[in-house]
Amino acid sequence: LFSLIVFLLSGCSVIRQGHLLRRQETVDPFILRNQQWKEQIRIADQALLDRNFPLALEAFQNALLIKPKHSLPHIEIAKIYFQTQDYEKARDAFSNYVALEPKDRNARNYLGYIHEKLGNYEAATEQFENSLRINSRDLYALNHLGLAYKQTGKLDEAEMILRKALAIDPICQRTESKNLHNYLALIFQERGDIGEAIAEYRESIRLFHNDIWARQQLGAIFEDEGRHFEAQIQYSKILEIDSENLLAQDRLQVLNQLSTPNIVKINPVDIIEIDNEQIIEDGYLAETTYPNADAVILLNQFSHEILPNGQNRYTTHQIIKLLTYRGIKQYDDIAIPYNPDAQYLTVNQARTILPDGSIYQSEAFNRVTPPGLLEYNLYSDTVWHVISMSALEPGCTIEYQVSIEDATTSNGENRFWGGFHFQSTNPTLQTNYAFRLPKDRGFRWKAVNCMIEPQIMLENEIVTYLWHYGETPAIHEEVGMPNIDEIVPRFSFSSFDSWDEVSNWYRELAKDRYDFDSNIKQIVNNLTSGLETQHEKIRTIYDFVTSKIRYVGIELGKGAYQPSLASQVLHKRYGDCKDKTTLMISMLDQIDVQAFPVLINPSPFARVDPEMPSTGQFSHLITMIPQQEGEIIWLDPTSETCPFGSLPAINQGRQVLVVKKKTAEFLETPTAPPEFNQLIVNTKIVIGSDDVIRGDMEILPTGQYDIDYRFAYKQINPVNIKQTFAAELNGRFTSLQVDQVHMSDLQDLSTPTWFRIKFHFDLKTMSVANDRFLLSLPGGDFENYAQIFAPRERQYSLDLSHPIKVVRSTEVRIPEGWDVILPAEINKDYHFASFSSKYSYENSIVYTQLYLMVKNPVISPNDYPVAKVFFGQLVREDQKHLTLQKKIGGT
Repeated sequence: LFSLIVFLLSGCSVIRQGHLLRRQETVDPFILRNQQWKEQIRIADQALLDRNFPLALEAFQNALLIKPKHSLPHIEIAKIYFQTQDYEKARDAFSNYVALEPKDRNARNYLGYIHEKLGNYEAATEQFENSLRINSRDLYALNHLGLAYKQTGKLDEAEMILRKALAIDPICQRTESKNLHNYLALIFQERGDIGEAIAEYRESIRLFHNDIWARQQLGAIFEDEGRHFEAQIQYSKILEIDSENLLAQDRLQVLNQLSTPNIVKINPVDIIEIDNEQIIEDGYLAETTYPNADAVILLNQFSHEILPNGQNRYTTHQIIKLLTYRGIKQYDDIAIPYNPDAQYLTVNQARTILPDGSIYQSEAFNRVTPPGLLEYNLYSDTVWHVISMSALEPGCTIEYQVSIEDATTSNGENRFWGGFHFQSTNPTLQTNYAFRLPKDRGFRWKAVNCMIEPQIMLENEIVTYLWHYGETPAIHEEVGMPNIDEIVPRFSFSSFDSWDEVSNWYRELAKDRYDFDSNIKQIVNNLTSGLETQHEKIRTIYDFVTSKIRYVGIELGKGAYQPSLASQVLHKRYGDCKDKTTLMISMLDQIDVQAFPVLINPSPFARVDPEMPSTGQFSHLITMIPQQEGEIIWLDPTSETCPFGSLPAINQGRQVLVVKKKTAEFLETPTAPPEFNQLIVNTKIVIGSDDVIRGDMEILPTGQYDIDYRFAYKQINPVNIKQTFAAELNGRFTSLQVDQVHMSDLQDLSTPTWFRIKFHFDLKTMSVANDRFLLSLPGGDFENYAQIFAPRERQYSLDLSHPIKVVRSTEVRIPEGWDVILPAEINKDYHFASFSSKYSYENSIVYTQLYLMVKNPVISPNDYPVAKVFFGQLVREDQKHLTLQKKIGGT
């Protein structure tokens, strides 16, 4: 055995020293090179994990010496240089890689970006174009190609390529699109289209609230435009995001030190002579005459002059007695609207007179963007000139006089219109309005809610009209009251002779705006291809304009009245009501459908007065499409959640002016019946043996409810939708948890809106005693009525907006061995509204229904006491519950 072992061992030795040595001598060089290459790759990979970039770079370079044509080391070397910001070497390495792998678009995107960093935008353009040849929907390549085109002066190509990216990712959800709107803004800035640039930066900030770069650009634009207040807002927002931002700190410091800009000196329009000092001296009587007032307007005076050259001049003059700190809050800052690009403004007087006779002049002025514009995508050249009154205290009197003058003449051709209120939210002792103009400038005027005639004076072909109105009490403000124009004594005037003239005015502004190009034709063809009826085609075009063209109002210069070219609106994919209506009319024309623009003043604005032709009576534009047999399709393309065939409630029941090809026509938009604005809530609840309540709820809104639900819930991130519904339902069910939420596509206006929610909560949260529970029922959202009808009486009518119908049905399955006590039923019916409640119990199921119909939403002061009781009962009925009791011993 020992000899055998020795033999075997020696045999192994012979094999080890003979055959194996001979095998090593004949190893294939290819295999050996491959092993060495793999070893270098292994070393490099480990070095990358260890963040040892020099060692990784050395190993990848060694691998290249072994296999120069292998692409892996090239791309890894390129990435290391890129990661260490050695961009020139990264450029060369990526170039070597794409020479080996020309169809790798990610590598081409890397290379294009590196060329950007190195300032070689021509080379960047080539790489991004090559990447798009591989995949035409590559968002990264589209965005950066747009920037490269912009940097090389190809602005039209840049905008076109960025619009393509926007069409693919309209709300910039992908990381690659984060700067899309910023790139568009840069293009508009370079063109000098400042309004459009502002709109794009604002859209970027809306989508990405913490976009510091966009805010910096906006701040710089506002500084250049002299709008220092808006600039300060942006820099302040930057500091909220990054408190250490040096640029924002520096710009705010500079802006805070700026002096008031030079303003052309304008003399006041002196038409009415008054004794200022006597008015101020007599002001002490105001406190005893109006002991409950916060302020009393001693003088409210406005003077308007039109010169023979068409130039307008205005002066407003007010003297106000401030009686309380609330009154001081109302008048500490006086805001005067004007257009600094077209008007000059001078503060002729701004002073505070204290009770002891001391006088303090106010010299703190600032320009401010009117509230609402920044939040609602409105960009106007109108600003507020704000006077900050000084040394205010209860009992003081303030006086200010401001004059505004047109910067240019108009050869007397401009139309004019306006009006004036003789009553305010504070008591007013004296109101004057003076109007002076050439005798040949004809106009009409009308007194409303009062009997007043002007004093008329003629001198050297100049005629002056003086309206004087005496003392008026404060307006009593109420929720849902009529528009102020329907209440206060006032007058209005206009130089338009007829509504045809008003129609001609807009027709001339818009006549060359309904253009079309190959893009419009292609879009219309793509949208309507395969659709059989005109109705389907109209609907599809409406859905496109409503949902794909976002609302942005750029009311700068003539753009405040004149729509943009339809082709430009489609190209930019945004516009205001005039722009969207113009685009839709142009698109409809491509399918031989005739449509007309419609001037409208939506609620809660004043209703149109047919006796006073004026463009000033309108604030909005919608579309009208006549159909056979007198039928009409009304469309509002700015209402992004309004389904086809509907109008938002604010547009219903309004007198409108249809601008036809040669004439004007007054029509009234239809008012939808209650059944059209319907909210149905169906809920099924099961009380389990484990005392867990599980429920299924279905919400079916139509009409205005549909519009509101779409708008509210499309703003919510899907990640938060369950939490949102849970928060809403927890008002009725404590500790409720939402398990599932399914809903229709809120972006698709062609499909009805619906929501289905599964939820559960613990019955014990409803316990009021041992084995006794109060189970709330899903509410009908009637809580607001309690606040609306809180006052004992009303001076004015109450407008509840629009007719509605609400049906809330609930089924509750009760476990065996339980009793239930049902609430009493109720049924109320009046001419303005009706509601009823029904309760029944059958086969262990409780059936409940609460029904409301608001038939006439305008409630007169006489009907208010009855309506107050009615809606109070409705709120209480909505809050009723089922009383559940476990049977003793289960019997």
